Amino acid sequence: MKKIKKALALSLALAMGLSLVACGDDDKKDDGTTAAPSTENSGNDDNTDAPATEDQPVVSTGMEAPDPSGWDESKKIYLYSWDDDFKKKMDIVMEAHPEYNDYVEHVILGVGGTSDEYKTAIDTALTSGDKYPTMIPADNDVAKYWSEDDSKTANLYDLGFTDDMLSNAYDCAIQYGTYNGELKCVTWQSTAGSVFYRRDIAKEVLGTDDPAEVQAAMSDWDKFFETADKMKEAGYKMVSGPTDVKYAIWDTQSQPWVTDDGSKETLTLDKAVSEYLETGKKIYDGDYSNNTSMWDGGWASDMTNDGKVFCFFGCPWFIGSMQTNGATDGNWGAVTGPTSYHWGGTYVCVGKDTPNPELAAYLLYELTCNPDIGVNITNKTGDCVNNKEANARLINGELAADNAAAKFLGGQNPIEVWAASAEGINLSNLTYQDASIKAFIDEAATAYNSGELATVDDAVKYVEDKCATELGISAE
Repeated sequence: MKKIKKALALSLALAMGLSLVACGDDDKKDDGTTAAPSTENSGNDDNTDAPATEDQPVVSTGMEAPDPSGWDESKKIYLYSWDDDFKKKMDIVMEAHPEYNDYVEHVILGVGGTSDEYKTAIDTALTSGDKYPTMIPADNDVAKYWSEDDSKTANLYDLGFTDDMLSNAYDCAIQYGTYNGELKCVTWQSTAGSVFYRRDIAKEVLGTDDPAEVQAAMSDWDKFFETADKMKEAGYKMVSGPTDVKYAIWDTQSQPWVTDDGSKETLTLDKAVSEYLETGKKIYDGDYSNNTSMWDGGWASDMTNDGKVFCFFGCPWFIGSMQTNGATDGNWGAVTGPTSYHWGGTYVCVGKDTPNPELAAYLLYELTCNPDIGVNITNKTGDCVNNKEANARLINGELAADNAAAKFLGGQNPIEVWAASAEGINLSNLTYQDASIKAFIDEAATAYNSGELATVDDAVKYVEDKCATELGISAE
């Protein structure tokens, strides 16, 4: 696989006039798409829960539908995935285009979405077998494995995508999918982060559960800790564990952590690492949490009404996890919080040797760019979509009455919060090794909070040493 030449990718993306923002990263990777039937990646100091964006969404230029007349079995395409979530989204596209049903088949592998098994299965199918992977969906932690390898995946611009067609996509998704000036993957999904808060606790401690007032109480990290002090005084924890804030802080990354000058890769950890370590330590030492870890039993039980935790950082799919863990519908609200961020996401590449590039491009266009399809995806599956026009419509009356996220949020329209957050996400400095580096940061944070590592500098050095020994990337 080609390694990321980040500086070149950055300059070329700038030359194309693309905003450098991106979406994608997660812990519970196989749940990073639609764990919930809800509607359903640098800091904004004064975020509010205003609808979508200041700019009116632009209606994208469409792609011409291919004529299947005269096609035979050789024009059939295969859509791979690790589970059935991608198929659920594509089924909505196919419902609108039944004329292509005979030329589309899903191959569901039943493995972990970020596992080596998934990578191996896709790579094997790309080079052998009779079912060539035309569409390759991948979690944002691993999508670059394929998208930045031109020997495996196609440039979607060559298949007919244009910047006009992408006019309704959030900048984050375009930046993530662009490599060396080529569009290598796209997504139907927005996994913009938010902060879910307990309405009953907000009323008791803050005097209101109104989202605008709650947002004002945590619009930056200073206010967040002021509110944490109020919660502590009233007998509540601000968050369940110190790691709860990590995605929000990691997404303030100001530079690539890994750069490649053509001869070697170099590690440069910026203040997003030290700020996360320091913030987590402040939460730990200040008794602002129950010191749980994400996905453990204590963390899950803190989501129930019996828990004493005020808020959880989470994205659209996270609502399903909260409901599974016993969070009560109607007793939660959502705000942007101290900073815009993302959590998770699935991107789709096209195999470069697909036998039917016209059909592949058209169906992928319909999945990711058609606002009618976007509205249907939200209302039928719960995903929040990467389409500004669709989200504007969902904010302004087209959200289904039985929407699970709105029910969970006590009638609040969740798309307003997620669309606003999506506009502020900045991951322009994402590198292909970030997922591994973040795992090392988690280890360092645990050791720093417990006192095993004495200082934040010791914790940063721990991460640098792990990168050198396990990734072969050293700091200068």
